[in-house]
Amino acid sequence: MARTRQDRRNDFDDFYGTAKETFKAFRDNDPNAEKFERIYMLSVCPGSRAGGDNNRVVEVFWGSRPFETITLGNSWKALSEYGATLLFERDDSGFVIISIYPAGTENKKPIESSISLRLWIDPIRLKDKSFLKKQWNDLMAYMECTSLDGNPTLWQRLRISYLRNFKHLVIDNKWTPTKFSVSISRIRDLVVAACFSGAVLIYFVNITTKPKTTETDTQLKEVNKNLTNVSNKLDKIYIGNYELKMISITTDSIAVKTKEILKTIEKRKAK
Repeated sequence: MARTRQDRRNDFDDFYGTAKETFKAFRDNDPNAEKFERIYMLSVCPGSRAGGDNNRVVEVFWGSRPFETITLGNSWKALSEYGATLLFERDDSGFVIISIYPAGTENKKPIESSISLRLWIDPIRLKDKSFLKKQWNDLMAYMECTSLDGNPTLWQRLRISYLRNFKHLVIDNKWTPTKFSVSISRIRDLVVAACFSGAVLIYFVNITTKPKTTETDTQLKEVNKNLTNVSNKLDKIYIGNYELKMISITTDSIAVKTKEILKTIEKRKAK
């Protein structure tokens, strides 16, 4: 039986109700999360951090912290850093988009404002703890790679590099195609251009290397043409002589018959 929009909404509501317990358990069982917990503290906010009344959103994020103060004349300013965020958002059809947002400061942040981890998935998958653990691992890798005091492992660096190349990025508030798909399109365009250039080159090579007619060839063709004309004229003369011969034979036959008729007339007169 096909799942309905209400089925998907119910599954998201179930996730909404258990999100705090689930992600705090992940934090407690992750040794790498301890240092971030001391500095930033993890927050799990069903309903979003802005009031907590949006039942279509669940946010999991590391908080903010001051890291330095600077003096501006007679005043001073505290510089702060905000942590990475994992966002679950349900759309009108009940499907879920999962995104991560980087850590950063006012002066230091990556070019992307977010990475789309999953697009329009069925929220029934949010009941799978192993699936949610993968999203937690991506949040931790992004936090290690983008925070000031992060110390990412090789695996975490490779994971974020993979996400940046094979997932959709949001840059300047615009959802962009994956870098991988852009590279494939460029390679395809280069291959098409190379094939077209090769075809044009082969065409011009064939044109430029085509054998040219020499002066001797021209003279031979002219001689052959003249011989053909002479042969045609001789054939016409032969045909003409044949026709004249046939006329002569016909004339002689008429003369003989005329003489016979005259002889017959004379014989009748004599009688």
